[in-house]
Amino acid sequence: MKIKLMMLNVLMMMYIFAFPASAQDLSPDDVISRLYEESGADELYGGLSDEADDFLDDIGFSGFLPDGVDGISPESVLTGISNTLRENLTAPLRALSCIIGIIAVAAAFDAVKTGDSSDEVLSLVTGLCAVSVAAPPLLDLTNDLCSAVDSSGKFMLIYVPVISGLTIAGGRESSGAAYCAAMIYVINAVTQTVSRIVVPLIKCVTAMSVISSAGEGVRLSGVTELFRKAARFVLTFCMSLFAAFLTMRTIVAAAADSLTNRAVKFAVSSFVPLVGGALSDAYQTVLSCVDVLRAGVGAAAIAAVFAIFIPAAVRCTVWLSVTSIGSAVCDLFGVSRVSSLLRGLSGAVSVMLAVLMCVMVMYIISTAILLIAAK
Repeated sequence: MKIKLMMLNVLMMMYIFAFPASAQDLSPDDVISRLYEESGADELYGGLSDEADDFLDDIGFSGFLPDGVDGISPESVLTGISNTLRENLTAPLRALSCIIGIIAVAAAFDAVKTGDSSDEVLSLVTGLCAVSVAAPPLLDLTNDLCSAVDSSGKFMLIYVPVISGLTIAGGRESSGAAYCAAMIYVINAVTQTVSRIVVPLIKCVTAMSVISSAGEGVRLSGVTELFRKAARFVLTFCMSLFAAFLTMRTIVAAAADSLTNRAVKFAVSSFVPLVGGALSDAYQTVLSCVDVLRAGVGAAAIAAVFAIFIPAAVRCTVWLSVTSIGSAVCDLFGVSRVSSLLRGLSGAVSVMLAVLMCVMVMYIISTAILLIAAK
């Protein structure tokens, strides 16, 4: 049945690429351009946010054609990241200055404390001031997390049918179908899990950190640390399970497709009278053009996924540095209440950064596995 389907695929390609007779044959570049138009790869731009578009422009990205990533270099990527860092550095530095000022005031009052109830009031006011400075940006980071995951899901839902169609058109029906089915499920699962489970848990950790800083008798740092360790374990386990599952399915499907392709080429070359050898060569040429376009679209998609996640990851990294530095300064001056708050917020930000990196790596690895296995 597979061989019959592949023979039908050959006839369809002959019909699609049938042109009026002319003195000049159709070049591979023309075949790739036509495949690009027919595959819907140009619609991938619709899944990118304005921020991702700007980042791609900074690193030299020029499109989803095979030469679209030729302008990307390590220097351009570092330049794009540094530009994103500069654009998102003002607010964190201002917040860090405010936090250090609050710590200095708290340390000054602690040095002249009298031991009455006013000391407790001043400590509470210090904690509330630190909350007003550090907590709102963390809520903005949760919105960035949701936005990045949603944008990447929207892009992948456009990209997966395109790359699967190119894979099937390249004579790898099993690989394309297996990849499409697995990725559609993963994309929906990731989007729903982040929006319905991860973000509410991060907000709960933020609330517990605020509560811990508001009262001396409340100690929830152990709960927040437990959440951070559990989140890291779950992310690591899910990443390993996903990579193993997709790799096994893709490798098995690629082996079956390779056997079918060889059988089809042998059948065309042996049983088609007169022009069997020429038809087999033409079929292989078209498959090679499809492979070139598929590799180009896959490499460009990796760059696009990177561009979607990097701005949010940079912001998380900057705020993680701010909370970590603030916590270290608190420990230096002995301001325990603010230190507990910043340490809890730092744990929440580190979980957000881990989620961003895991989802980004998951999408990149899935594309890389398909490109490498289905050769």
